[in-house]
Amino acid sequence: MPEFGSIAMIVLAIAIVGIVVVTAKLRLNSNNVSIDAGSNTVMSDTLYKLAMVGILGIIVFGGFMAISGYNSDIYPLDRIRGNLDGIVASSDPNVIHDHLVAIQSDLDVVLVNLPETTDAQGMVIAKNPVWIFSTESTNFLRIQNNIESMITSVNEISSISKDNSAYHTSMLDINSRAMLLKTNVMDATPYMYVSPANMMMSVIWVAAIIGIFIILKRKKEQLQKVDEIGI
Repeated sequence: MPEFGSIAMIVLAIAIVGIVVVTAKLRLNSNNVSIDAGSNTVMSDTLYKLAMVGILGIIVFGGFMAISGYNSDIYPLDRIRGNLDGIVASSDPNVIHDHLVAIQSDLDVVLVNLPETTDAQGMVIAKNPVWIFSTESTNFLRIQNNIESMITSVNEISSISKDNSAYHTSMLDINSRAMLLKTNVMDATPYMYVSPANMMMSVIWVAAIIGIFIILKRKKEQLQKVDEIGI
């Protein structure tokens, strides 16, 4: 889950202010308190417009966090899978090396947000997006170690003739590793969506949307009562 940026904080603050203003206005109306220029409980048009902006801000905030979260958590995995496909499809050590370096860069981004598992000595032994019943197949530290090993292998065979049997053996090993790692990344991807942090933010966002609909429903009911009294 990405950290809150300045834009996200501003949008969230506006949204909270909007909900507070709308709630206050509804309570004043429900208590039959006059809201006019001579009252101490004046609700100006500016504040009411700010409330509308706040409602829109909730939706914008959710969209911003979804896009930001996808860009930091999911899209790097998509790029990793694409580079692994490039490794399988290539027999050029230089091209494979470039793909592996790109994968390494994306792994550095992914590893930042993954929960850590430590041993009795406090050493980090796993970084796994699967937060319950995790297995070694989705351990990104192991995946990172495999990528480093593959870089070493491709550097060694770059100086070997393609007619050499060791070259073909190494290429087959690299291709098989790439296919296995692609499966591992695909297995881990769904858990990046359902991490505890993402689920918490989703619950908060859904609760805010439900709160908005409740406020709008109450406002509609009050307007209907006013129309009935007027009739």
